[in-house]
Amino acid sequence: MNLKTINIAHIHLISLYWSRFAVRSGSGLVYLMIALVFGLSVAHIIIMPVEQFMALQKKQMGQANPQLVKKTITDIGQPIIQFVLGIKSLEQIAKEAALPQFPLPNDTSNTTQSGNNTPGFDPWTNFLLDKKPALLSSIFLILIFGMPFVISFLAFNQISGDVQNHGLRYLLLRTERCNIFFGRFIGTVLFSTVVMAIIVATITFYLGMKTRIYPATDLAVWAVQGFLALAILMVPYISVCSLISASVNSPFLSLILAKVAIAGVLLIAILGSFAWKPAKYLLYALPWGWQNNLLHPATSHWVIAVFASLAYTAFFLTLGYIRFETRDL
Repeated sequence: MNLKTINIAHIHLISLYWSRFAVRSGSGLVYLMIALVFGLSVAHIIIMPVEQFMALQKKQMGQANPQLVKKTITDIGQPIIQFVLGIKSLEQIAKEAALPQFPLPNDTSNTTQSGNNTPGFDPWTNFLLDKKPALLSSIFLILIFGMPFVISFLAFNQISGDVQNHGLRYLLLRTERCNIFFGRFIGTVLFSTVVMAIIVATITFYLGMKTRIYPATDLAVWAVQGFLALAILMVPYISVCSLISASVNSPFLSLILAKVAIAGVLLIAILGSFAWKPAKYLLYALPWGWQNNLLHPATSHWVIAVFASLAYTAFFLTLGYIRFETRDL
């Protein structure tokens, strides 16, 4: 392992070329198509019922009531968000739903009140549904869960393809292995970040123009925060793909192993926890265990999540570079 040969100019050149090459390559186009279809489909599924509800309001009352729409979204979204965040189990949610809710005699609440008074309404759920645009929060939570499965379509072939066809031997006449490894990793991160920006910008613009139930400033600020969360989250998963790609000779095998590693950790942890509760801690082998904290209201939680992301990235990149530096090309 020799980091003395790192050349910033070479890494910059390789990363820019690799990010442009991703647009023309099959893997880059496949990732772009899957990411856009997944992101926009999630937005459509979340936003469409709200549009239908607003259309029904206009038909029955002559105009839509934004406050009633937001309260309905909060009431419906609260148990779902609490389950996704792991705050409550399905059994707890079902038990609360079965309990009858009786208004107090001196209760003066109306439909314009927020969901703060809902029984079991915790600060994190309140932050996502009441203090931030609830529809955008719901979309971000689904993207944070789903995008790690998609990123491997982009990042699986950083090294393995050129190892298979021996193309790296010619590139090594002009630069060092460390510049190739880190340059391609950075190029992949850049391409992924641009795709995340396109998805978030498109969803936010559509949400703002079609529903008009949230102030534009609130949407813009939360969109930037959600974009940063998604962009940061992709980095450790890309580093996992870098490690796998640097370890095998076949791009197809690299893709399969990346899928198995990313999905396998989640699946084993969830299924294993039914038989043995501590198995749930396997989620922390990858960012699965903390990634929702990137949308946490407490600064300490999301700062720790960001540093955890950097720690995972450094760990997997170090392993990947050691493997790439010592292997036969």
